[in-house]
Amino acid sequence: MPKLEQRLLGMASHELAAAQDQMMLLGRKSAKERVVSFLLMMSASAVRRGKPADPVALPMNRSDIADYLGLTIETVSRTFTQLRTQKLIELLDEKQVRLLKPEALREIAGGF
Repeated sequence: MPKLEQRLLGMASHELAAAQDQMMLLGRKSAKERVVSFLLMMSASAVRRGKPADPVALPMNRSDIADYLGLTIETVSRTFTQLRTQKLIELLDEKQVRLLKPEALREIAGGF
């Protein structure tokens, strides 16, 4: 079953790349870089699932995002506010974020 084999290999490769990205995210990036990278990851994930890249749907609350990124909830909230103040994002509601300047965000994330 070559098609199934290719699909499984592709999925395994994707999961490995995601795990490597997560290790990099937690190990080397600042809080702002982590939050921006997370937003860009969620956007890219939506595209892979055939959904629009923007606005970004947040699958978890601020506390869960903080746990996932190895940050405190206060740091995540402060970073969202900072990005909003800099007009890089727009907070539509608790579950959606519009990326106003994707290229600037990619630069912050270190070329994500």
